[in-house]
Amino acid sequence: MSLSALIIGVIAQIVFAGLQGLIVVFSGSAIANHSELTPFQDRLLSSLMLLLPGISLATAGLLVVGYLSAAPWLSNLWHLLPVVALGLYLLFVLCLNR
Repeated sequence: MSLSALIIGVIAQIVFAGLQGLIVVFSGSAIANHSELTPFQDRLLSSLMLLLPGISLATAGLLVVGYLSAAPWLSNLWHLLPVVALGLYLLFVLCLNR
């Protein structure tokens, strides 16, 4: 992994964390205002507001650790973890709206 790929990747993960935070906060508040949620669903939405951006920031940290330990180029696949997590969240939100 090159230093330029690391810098671009970490900046992208930080921006994606902010984007995820905005998506989760606004979609979660819209769902909470327009539908009846069980206490479990309410707590899950509240915890996902911190968890999803945290996954992106943790991925940025893993990329830095990978660079410092001379990880192979395939360690860039860690970028997929927050994208998959956001996809799972969107599926959860779609199931709540039904």
